[in-house]
Parts: sequence; C-alpha cells; structure tokens
Amino acid sequence: MGKFLYQEAKEEIIKLIQSGSFKPNEKIMTERELSSLLGFNRMTVKKAIASLVEDGVLFKKRGSGTFLLGDIASNRFEIGDEAPVSLSQGIMVKRMSSSSFVESFKLVYDLPDLMEIFDDYFEFFELIRVREANNEVVSIQRAYFPFRLFKDAHRYDFSQFSLYDYMEYKNKRPTKFSKRFFAKRVENDELLEKLGACSGEYVVCIEYLGYTDQNELVEYTQSFFDPEKVNLAIETKR
Repeated sequence: MGKFLYQEAKEEIIKLIQSGSFKPNEKIMTERELSSLLGFNRMTVKKAIASLVEDGVLFKKRGSGTFLLGDIASNRFEIGDEAPVSLSQGIMVKRMSSSSFVESFKLVYDLPDLMEIFDDYFEFFELIRVREANNEVVSIQRAYFPFRLFKDAHRYDFSQFSLYDYMEYKNKRPTKFSKRFFAKRVENDELLEKLGACSGEYVVCIEYLGYTDQNELVEYTQSFFDPEKVNLAIETKR
C-alpha cells in the first residue's frame, strides 16, 4: 500500500515549514494558494492541513485562517490531552532529524491483561516502535491491536507507514481516546532504558485506548517518553 495523496501534500507543507517559509504564530497560505503552489487539488490540501492541525503542528483561528504553532524552536515536545499525534512530524517541523524504527512486531495471544481490555479477542499484534530526534531516543511505543480486525498488518512496514493511516485504510482508524497519564518506574527494562533512564528512575507514560466512531475498541497503546524531552500539558476541570 502506497501513501495516500494527502500524505504527499502534508510532506510538502512540512518542507515549507522546515524551509522557514512560515514563521511561528504566523498565518500560512490559504488552501487555494497552497493548491496552486504544490500542484494538489484543494480537497487534498484541505485534508493535509486538517491532519497537521490534528498533529498539533498547525492551529486554526475562527475567521482568521490557519497558523503555524509558535513553539517550534523548543527542543521539547508537547504531549498531553490531545489525541495521539505524529511525533515524527513534530520533530521535523522543529528542523530536527527524525527517525523511526520497529523494535519488534509479533503476534501474541492468551495474555490475561489484554483479554480483559478486549473482551472478544485473544490474539493480538504487538508493535513496538522507537522514535528519535537528532539520533536521540525521545519515545518508545507499545501498541496492541486485535489480529482478527487487522489480519494483513504483517505485510506493512510501520517504520515507514503510519499505523493510523493503515487503520484508516481498513476503515477502523481510532477517533476517540480514553487516556491515562502516569510516571513509570524503570525496573531492569532494557527497552525503556533506551530512553536514558536507569533502573529506579522514572519515565512519562501515556496509556490510551482508541475507539472508532462506532465505539469499537481497536487499539491499546502505552507511549513512554524521556521526561527531559517533553512538556506534559493536561487540562484539569475546576
């Protein structure tokens, strides 16, 4: 499966951001202008912009247009109450080198903790990915999704292709998330030690369940972050 057309438009917009064509908190070109400049139709550009807004790279002001996020110069990455974002794109717009690789991808089954979360399934894909910025590990992600819903997932290279884009291709992309934030103590875990944490130290963890528009649970993920490289923004109710 190749890239969706809007992904190509999205990458071209990111290149414009990286080149300095747009300044932090500055209004970017209109959809019509970007369509003319990049050679994509307006609907494709519109979807690319919407995806970058979801990723936390751009933001919209009602009646004013679309703007570039202001804090692209910081070496820290915002994580928090928004839906899980494309960290690799967040790295790129900060003009840092981004790399992602799959640590492991395998089928697991009969795991009580997962079977308690997913009532109707007992076989799952376990996808472990590592994200780097300027060759330093920023995030490690453990994602689980039911084998019966995604039987052909083993055919795709998720270091090159977004898991959510794959799920969208299968018409099962999560759009609603139940999240929990906590500090995870590292205990002789070689994987988490890649974040630079020694045993006894803590890393930041976001644990979330992803549901489709039809409220079907399709994903359980734990994302771990180096606390020195992220800002945790959580909205609290008064």
